[in-house]
Amino acid sequence: MRRGVIIALILVICAMGVHAIPLCDYQSPKTDLSNLTLNFSYQYHNDPYGLEARDISQGQFGFDYVRIFDTPEYGFDIGFDNVMLISADDVSTYIITADGNYKRYFEAEQDYFAFAGSTLRSSSSFQTLGLSFNVGVGSGRFTDVTPLAKATRINDYLISRGSLTDDLHTVDLQILALEIGSAASYETLAELLAVIQEVIESSGFVRLGGLDALDISEITRFIQEEGFARYCGWDIKLGLGYELLDPSGGTNDLLISGSFNYALATTPKAQLLLQGSFSGPPDVFENNRIDITSSYDYFISNFLTAHATYDFSRETWVGVPTDTHRMSLELILSPIDTANVVAGVLLEYRPYFLEWSIDVQLSIQMDLL
Repeated sequence: MRRGVIIALILVICAMGVHAIPLCDYQSPKTDLSNLTLNFSYQYHNDPYGLEARDISQGQFGFDYVRIFDTPEYGFDIGFDNVMLISADDVSTYIITADGNYKRYFEAEQDYFAFAGSTLRSSSSFQTLGLSFNVGVGSGRFTDVTPLAKATRINDYLISRGSLTDDLHTVDLQILALEIGSAASYETLAELLAVIQEVIESSGFVRLGGLDALDISEITRFIQEEGFARYCGWDIKLGLGYELLDPSGGTNDLLISGSFNYALATTPKAQLLLQGSFSGPPDVFENNRIDITSSYDYFISNFLTAHATYDFSRETWVGVPTDTHRMSLELILSPIDTANVVAGVLLEYRPYFLEWSIDVQLSIQMDLL
């Protein structure tokens, strides 16, 4: 069965030409995207002149989670965002937003779907919990392109080491991706590695003597690497909902809602993720909420990764908007497998702030046992 699929795939690709296929052109029958970001900062300062008004004891905790699951027949997405400010002098504040949607495609090979979902909101400034349900229609799909990204990384490594005299043909990369994506169908890892080695050495670009033990070891590391994933795709939803609990303590209203998700991987080293949503009563221009979350990861080297995020939220009551912006940049250095050094900058601007708050963080983590 697998050989038949491979032959069909080869014929299709040969008809398309020999140019390298972008990651986002890779098709996967199942996508399971998860992105979790945690951040924490704390500042303490005791004024040496005894002025209590200048003492500082405050911290901030943030938790962002996004998951997008997609198959030919159905899919779902979950989002959770929590920002908490803790101060020894002032009342602590927090904002929590959680939403989830289930979608069912009208046809297995089409992008159009119907969905049903709910949104939960809580804040220290709300009078009560906010809860709403919504239904609607949408379009779009997501694809897990991790297998092709891993196949490309294997090719680049073998080129840099001199084990390959030229880049693998597009057909060979697609075959490698197909095998990596179906790794669960092999009884042992050794069987998968044997097939991959055969594909690479049959390309005609391998140096004299074939792949050595170090090549096989690095190929194994690429295949088994945890935490590495690349995704492409988008979806957009429009619907109507009903507010079961109004956070302002007012009457329950009919809601207009919408959301979008977007993922792009231009190279195996980079991943962009975007998520946004809006909701409000029929007078949506007078009262509404908008949330946008974005993150970007760039794999600089085997021991250095950059991670950037931006969050925006707007609440509009009676035509008056209040905006919150949060940006962060982290550099994660892993000189050895048991140690990480994280350097980061967190910037935030909230309503009534006179200027941006800036927190610089440096942490060292090491596993001793």
